[in-house]
Amino acid sequence: MFETVADDERMGGLVAQQMVINFRLHDPGADIWVDGRARPVVTTFEPIGIDATLTADLSADSMHELLLGTLPLGKAVLFRKLKVSGSTSRALKLEPLLHACQAVYPGIADRRL
Repeated sequence: MFETVADDERMGGLVAQQMVINFRLHDPGADIWVDGRARPVVTTFEPIGIDATLTADLSADSMHELLLGTLPLGKAVLFRKLKVSGSTSRALKLEPLLHACQAVYPGIADRRL
């Protein structure tokens, strides 16, 4: 999914801000790194050797709901389903990435069922 949106126009904000995002998922666990320092945005499941600009801790179920669009980002932060390191206003910087992923994720999720 991330490879599909790696050069999406909505990634411009991540690249402009040189953001590196670390999604730390639990239940089951996964560590997803999104490197937005250049185009195309690169995603890996291994640390990339620098600190994340933004670290988001959430359950895999919450990530699934975010990507389907059934859990709004603001609600996820408000109800602590998504915990962001540092200022919670930084979580809003995830919105363009989530919107790009929401455009392709439902089709991917349907194929996995």
